[in-house]
Amino acid sequence: MIRLENINLNYQVPILKDVKLSLSEGEILGLVGKSGAGKSSLLKIMAGLQDADSGSVYLDGKKQALVANMLIPGFKQVAIVNQDFKLDRFHTVAENIKEAILHWPDEKREKRVRNLLKLFQLQAISETKAHLISGGEQQRVAIARAIADKPRLLLLDEPFGHLDAQLRQNLSTYLMDLRDLDGTSIVLVSHEGQDVLGMCDAICMLRNGKLSKKFSPENVYYHFKTQVQGALFGPVNQLKLTEHNILFRPDEYKIASNGGHPLRFIRSVFVGGLYHNYFEGPQHERILLYAFEPLAHIHAIEICKK
Repeated sequence: MIRLENINLNYQVPILKDVKLSLSEGEILGLVGKSGAGKSSLLKIMAGLQDADSGSVYLDGKKQALVANMLIPGFKQVAIVNQDFKLDRFHTVAENIKEAILHWPDEKREKRVRNLLKLFQLQAISETKAHLISGGEQQRVAIARAIADKPRLLLLDEPFGHLDAQLRQNLSTYLMDLRDLDGTSIVLVSHEGQDVLGMCDAICMLRNGKLSKKFSPENVYYHFKTQVQGALFGPVNQLKLTEHNILFRPDEYKIASNGGHPLRFIRSVFVGGLYHNYFEGPQHERILLYAFEPLAHIHAIEICKK
C-alpha cells in the first residue's frame, strides 16, 4: 500500500537515516520512539506534507511526486492528525467534521457526522466553536475529521495523549473496526509503547534516526536487550546478581518453593482485576510482580523468561 525507500532527513544533524518501511492494506503499525526521535517528521513525509532530503515514497507501487512540486501538499487518500490538530477555530465541532466531506451527498454526510459525534462523545458540544473546547475535545474532533472521508491510510501522531481510559478504548475499537470493514491502513505514533501495544499487528522503533524492523507485539514486549528499550512498553524489573543482571517483566516469574531469588514484600495495590505487588531485592532493587491476589506471603521467586 505504502512503501518508503531510503528516506534521509537532516536538520543540521541527521534525523532520519536510510529509513525503509512497507505497510500493506489493512495493517496497523505502531511507531514508537522517544520525543525528538523524528517520528512526526516521518509521518509528514508519509503524508506528502514534507520532502525528505533523499529517498522515495511509493503508494500502490507508484512513486509519489515531491511536495515542492505539488500545488496542494498531501497525498490523496492519506489522512494525518498532528499534535496541533489544525481545526478551523471559529467553526463549530460539527462544522469541522462536515467540512472534510462536503463532496458527499447531503443525507449521507449528515448521517456520517452524527455517527462520528456519537462515537467520540461530542454531541453535547457539537455546536460549540473549536477554540472554546478543551485540548482533549479538540483532539477527538481532529481524529473524527480525519476519518470522516474514510482514507485508505490514516496517520495518527500521539493520538491517545488527551483521552481518558474510556475514550481510548472507544477509539481503539473504532480504529480496529475501520481496518476490518474498510481495509484502512493505520500508523500510530507514540513515545509510550503501551499506548499502541494492544492494537497493532506490528511495531517498529525509531532510535538515533534508524527505524527497526517490524516486531510482533509479543516479541517487542518480552524480548528486549536493554532496560531503556523494554521500558518503552511497560514496567521492567532488574535483579542485580553477582555475575550479571536479569531483566524481566512483572508476569515472568513463579513462586519459589526452594531457593530462588529472595525478596522482601513491601505492599500490594489493587488496580482492577489484579494486584500490583511491590518488593525489594537484595541490592535494594524495586521489583513489581503482577498477581490475582496479594503476595505478602512470598519470600522468593524464580524468573521464567518467555
